[in-house]
Amino acid sequence: MIGPDRISRRTVMIAGALAPTLAAAKAPMAPGPGRGPWRTASPEAHGLSTPALRGAADLLAAKGERQGLVVIRHGVLVFETYWKNDYHLARPDWPNVSFSSGKSWGSAMVGRAVTEGRLKTSDLVAKYHDPKVSGLRPETTIEHLLTMTSGGTLNVKPSSKTPRRLDDPAPPGPGVEYAWQAEGERGSPPGYGVSVVPGSTFYYDGAPADHLANVVAKASGMTSLRYMMEHLVRPLGCDTFRYQPEGVDKAGNIRIGGSILLSCRDMARLGQLYLNRGRWGGEQLIASDYIDRALTPSALNPSYGYLWWLNGSGRVASAPRDMVFAAGARGQFCFVVPGQDMVIATMGFGAEQLSAQDAWSALSPTLDA
Repeated sequence: MIGPDRISRRTVMIAGALAPTLAAAKAPMAPGPGRGPWRTASPEAHGLSTPALRGAADLLAAKGERQGLVVIRHGVLVFETYWKNDYHLARPDWPNVSFSSGKSWGSAMVGRAVTEGRLKTSDLVAKYHDPKVSGLRPETTIEHLLTMTSGGTLNVKPSSKTPRRLDDPAPPGPGVEYAWQAEGERGSPPGYGVSVVPGSTFYYDGAPADHLANVVAKASGMTSLRYMMEHLVRPLGCDTFRYQPEGVDKAGNIRIGGSILLSCRDMARLGQLYLNRGRWGGEQLIASDYIDRALTPSALNPSYGYLWWLNGSGRVASAPRDMVFAAGARGQFCFVVPGQDMVIATMGFGAEQLSAQDAWSALSPTLDA
């Protein structure tokens, strides 16, 4: 899987932790649109500039094949634009492939289950999911899966499939099932998935996180697909969110590592939920303390929380240090900037990778307008 800055997966052995990103931020002015559509207003009504936003959109489009850009300020949709290319139509309801930005939705699903009292992040995965089936070491906790510090597994699901071209009549593929591998992927730490002790090493890999779906299914008594849709997606009011056919297995469990189809507008709902510290339309969907922990750097990587990327250490040099973001291959981003009370979602697909730094360099003038 590809990280947000075109880095290969690697072991990061950086200790230390910073204060929670959002805990000290002021409460946003609006709780989000609830189950209804986004409220809209002009950029100028919320301190932004239409010409600056249009210029940022042009710069962003020049960096890669974008489908959409959505800007939320003070809980209000103030700007959006869309493009047509070989893979997308220029429509606000067009479903984009999430790739690894879907991991942040997985974090939210776990947070919802924690909030409902169904599980704790300190629980052993083995309480819900047999290690002989998962391939995870028995001492692995849910938090290890959320922070990419589990030590790995050799029981994995393949990565998300790329979007089909608009003129491609090929039918969608079948569901993706777990399959045992003989050894860890190229570049993984020695002993990965076999002897690496949970909590000893950070390694960016969506395969262990996929097993969170099985955990939530056992804890909730329903498939993880049903739980995600009924307990998170529908309360958020998402109207395009669904999974690629290969994103749901025969047991009705989802890929945590990706395979979501959704619009930029719906991606922005996730960002606004985290900006609101879990509150949405008058309801606390996710406990604020879970949000704070999710956006606190893990001990082994100051740039990573619970399946969210963090900018406290300046990973995206030109961006505010309080920014957090969901990120997926080919430039699927949801940037959350608490100090600006802003969420920016952009998605698309093309031949070139789009790094978080490149995307932000195009978007940053909007904050200076």
